[in-house]
Formats: sequence, C-alpha cells, structure tokens
Amino acid sequence: MFEKIIVATDGSDCGNRAIATAADMAAKYDAELFVAHVLMHGASPESLRRMAEVEHLVDVHPLASATFDTRPAIAMSVADMERGRTEHAVIEAIGKKVLERAVDAAEKGGAKTVTAITLDGDPAEKIVDAARDHNANLIVLGSRGLSGFKRLLMGSVSQKVSQLAECACLIVH
Repeated sequence: MFEKIIVATDGSDCGNRAIATAADMAAKYDAELFVAHVLMHGASPESLRRMAEVEHLVDVHPLASATFDTRPAIAMSVADMERGRTEHAVIEAIGKKVLERAVDAAEKGGAKTVTAITLDGDPAEKIVDAARDHNANLIVLGSRGLSGFKRLLMGSVSQKVSQLAECACLIVH
C-alpha cells in the first residue's frame, strides 16, 4: 500500500513520535523512508543555540557576540555579517544533528531504506514539495513542533500539509 513514506521532524517530542511511527510503517510495508528536516529561519531559540555551542557543532566567531556601544558603520556591518554567518551555521548544525538522530531512530525502528533530506523555506510547502518530488504515498509528521507562538499566528505546519498534500497524511500526537 505504501511504497514511499516521507516523515518530517524538527527534533521535538511529536517529531520523534512521528519518526517512530513512520519507521514502523516503513518496516511493515517494506517502504522506502525519507526523513526530512526544514531548516529554521530567523534567530534560533536560545536553548538550541546553546546546545550547538556546548556540543561544539559550530565555532562562535568573537565578532559575532561582540557588542559595541559606539562603532563605525563598517565595524557594525562586519559584526552583523559574522553574527548572520554564525546563526546560519547554528541552524545548519542543528538541522544536521536532528537528521542524524532521526535517521538513526528510523533505522533502529526497523526501516530498511532511509534517506535524509534537508529542506529550506516554508515548512509545509517544502514538505509537500518533497513528497511530490519523491513520489511519496504517505506523509507522516507530528501534530506540534518547536514553534509555539509562531504556530498560533500562522497555523500549524501539520494542518497546512494536510490541506496541500496530494497523498495521504498521518499526523501523530
């Protein structure tokens, strides 16, 4: 019934439950499993940034954290660029770690063929696009992720995916 399954995760508890469910289904249906993570945009949450620094996932450039009360415009531009590079490096490092853990969990959960996919852009649209691109028969994702307040303003990713998807969706609570 299901030959190709895509599961999206952000590393949250719901995302982890979605991985376990998708891995179980992939094992039962002998389906190919695609594990997707959409990179965060904007400033990463402080706890995730701290995790990236503690686990030495990124090197924090001294200018990225420096604060100067009075500095020439050029120094401000350099510091802002370094801060932007650091933020991007944190986001990519966290995404890589989330995917590594998800792939490992999927394989331990019985999935035989697991492929990691990194996506960038609007989460719901990119998940639906990835499902279409990989001819997935099923999209599995958690009901809630890490983005509390943002979800209230824009609607949940799972809700949007279920409306846009051309294939079956399973939302895991």
